[in-house]
Amino acid sequence: MYTSAPFFAVLFASSLLFAGVNRLLGNRLTYASLFTAFALIAVWGYVFKNQITIPLLMFAYLYVIAVLKDKSWLKTWQSVTLSLLPLVLVKLHLNNHWGMLGLSFMTFRAVDVLLYRNKKDSRNFFQYFSYLFLPFVILAGPMYRWRSWVQDITQPKFRLTTAVFLQSMEQIFYGIVQKFLFAMLIDNLVISHWSHRPFTLTVGVVMSLAYSFYLYFDFAGYSNMAIGAGRLFGLNLPANFNLPILAKNPQDFWRRFHISLSEWLRDVVFMPIYMNLMKVEFFRNHKVTAQNIGIFCTLFCMGAWNGLELNYVVSGALFGGISVIHNMILWLAKRSQKMSTWLKMPLIVFMGRMLTLASAAASLYIFSGMSPV
Repeated sequence: MYTSAPFFAVLFASSLLFAGVNRLLGNRLTYASLFTAFALIAVWGYVFKNQITIPLLMFAYLYVIAVLKDKSWLKTWQSVTLSLLPLVLVKLHLNNHWGMLGLSFMTFRAVDVLLYRNKKDSRNFFQYFSYLFLPFVILAGPMYRWRSWVQDITQPKFRLTTAVFLQSMEQIFYGIVQKFLFAMLIDNLVISHWSHRPFTLTVGVVMSLAYSFYLYFDFAGYSNMAIGAGRLFGLNLPANFNLPILAKNPQDFWRRFHISLSEWLRDVVFMPIYMNLMKVEFFRNHKVTAQNIGIFCTLFCMGAWNGLELNYVVSGALFGGISVIHNMILWLAKRSQKMSTWLKMPLIVFMGRMLTLASAAASLYIFSGMSPV
């Protein structure tokens, strides 16, 4: 969607048209009316076009689940399981008929509603519809949380100022440069030439570095365009990247890379697993074991939610395994003053940074599906 000039033309025209109409009406239009109209026009008229049946059925299915949970006819775990079911079936290739553009993040937003909304909010049909089908984040995020959405659209007035418009354009332009200049150059000059070579250590190193930089610029560019587009309509979409190349350790890397999804998985996967394990006496006496199980499951999901193909499963296991090793090192350092002092030495800190980036690059190369794995 963010690769076509018509999308940007429609986007800018829509925001300016709404701002103009709103001013003529004395600023009476609300955010809710804006997003209801925009989601209907942009999603059904531009994104899905001639394939609207599955999106309509998915929306009806997820909305019914939300209503049933509100009425206490479904428990939270039941409603979340049922909401995830179509996505799981598609990822397992057991029901490809339910596949649709943006299914993953649409499902995640539906789960976020079930876990974090107020009952009065989820009963608003148009608000729920607009949130699930918000065009800016429908493909790959950022993961825009329900509470942030409600806070943004319940502002009393919509007003697009010159300053906000220029800031939005600046971020969109920044994203365009990242995605259509840097990412495309890396793809055309390196990946396209090296990806077909027989695997050697040199090919592995070059492809790991090239794909990692390509993925960063491509995804960060996409995210910046989505965030800038959201600003045109008064939405505060979360930042998704913060210079992951500066990461000090695996934990810090995931605080900087795909931040919105990492934080969402922390809340939805890690915290429930950890809190439930703490109810068991063994894990109360071995908290680091509970932490490691939660960390591994969370980061395994980071890779495996894309599908159960071998490259996603292995990369997810590596994400989790590397982070568990780091957590164990921290645990040991707390119990050894000598080890704690040793880990703070400049050379060791530098080596830790390099190992973090090298392991992340190798994992992302496997994730790409272009490695021998």
